[in-house]
Amino acid sequence: MLFDKILAKIVIFLIKIYQKTISPDKGILSFYFKGKICSHEPHCSEYSIRTLKRYGFLNGFPISIDRILHCLPSMHKIYDPEHYRVVFISSAPIGTPFLDELVADPRFEVVGIVTQPDKPVGRGLTLQENIIKTHAKKLGISDSKIQTPTKINPEKSIEGKNFFDRLSAVKPDFLVVIAYGKIIPQNILDIPVFGPINVHGSLLPKYRGASPIQTIFLNQEKESGITIMHMDAGMDTGDIICQKSFEIPFDRTCKDCIEHMQIIGPKFLNQTLRNYAKNNLKTQKQDENKVICCKKIEKSDGEVNVFTDSLEEIYAKYRGFFLWPRIYFLFEGKKVIIEKLVLEKKYYEEKSDFPLISSNGDLHPAVQEIHIKPEGKKSMDWNSFKNGYLKKAL
Repeated sequence: MLFDKILAKIVIFLIKIYQKTISPDKGILSFYFKGKICSHEPHCSEYSIRTLKRYGFLNGFPISIDRILHCLPSMHKIYDPEHYRVVFISSAPIGTPFLDELVADPRFEVVGIVTQPDKPVGRGLTLQENIIKTHAKKLGISDSKIQTPTKINPEKSIEGKNFFDRLSAVKPDFLVVIAYGKIIPQNILDIPVFGPINVHGSLLPKYRGASPIQTIFLNQEKESGITIMHMDAGMDTGDIICQKSFEIPFDRTCKDCIEHMQIIGPKFLNQTLRNYAKNNLKTQKQDENKVICCKKIEKSDGEVNVFTDSLEEIYAKYRGFFLWPRIYFLFEGKKVIIEKLVLEKKYYEEKSDFPLISSNGDLHPAVQEIHIKPEGKKSMDWNSFKNGYLKKAL
């Protein structure tokens, strides 16, 4: 570590000598070339100094060399900073590993956090911080960098104007938006240098809207993925920058899907941001003929009828609503939550149109394991529920 710092200081010293002497942009030759050599802003020599200071010699020197090799004489300046300033905008747990990766990557600086305001929870209506706000504090991000506005449109409220001013003041290169929960107006999206970037939990243009991951399972898709797009003011209508797809096995739920996205997504995002800033990626318009929209999920959407609904429909809801709202059926006016449902794929495919429970209370032959929780009771297997509750009603 010490040797790395010493090497970095030596190279920085040599670069500064170069700047004051023979540099065609900063030295004595600049009078003749008048800034026509380096096409980047900041100039390659200044970029190299900043990079070596930030990353050290071993990591910073290769980055500096790469910049120099891609520099061509031009009067048109290309903004290419040694690191990118990011405002991170999210309100959901899925955003936490993306924030972790941005904070950990020295090529990015998180200069602001935007999330939903604290909300009252429980019987006492105690204010609870949004998970992103709490997580940001754990990462050492100060309160002064965290905004929780209720109104964000600068043209419609004083709070929105203040939000706009604070966001503009930090001069972000990117806005990174992941499951924020609000439509962001265009005047906010126009603030960053390289643009507002959204991470969406589906392969757009399929499943625009508030519940892409749940709807993927409701529609029994066998493949999904992550879309990184350049945002506009519409609902997930922006141009696609990059996508990463993956298969969805039969026994996976939305929880598994989110966890997989949290594993593959953060590094994919950081790499995409760097390439996009350097114009290495071309955006693609969404095909409006292939658009599928999804609605906001309500708590009541989790209700099923285990005696009449097909196993196919019930299992789709079980997978899609595994985290929330969970699936349940009503028994004697009370909710019974299906906490766990494991199926044998072969029997499922043969009789997926049969109900989960037969008229005499027997389980579908595809069911390998099931755990249910009657309202106000402990979790139990089906036989316990059948013998203790169902037989009395049949």
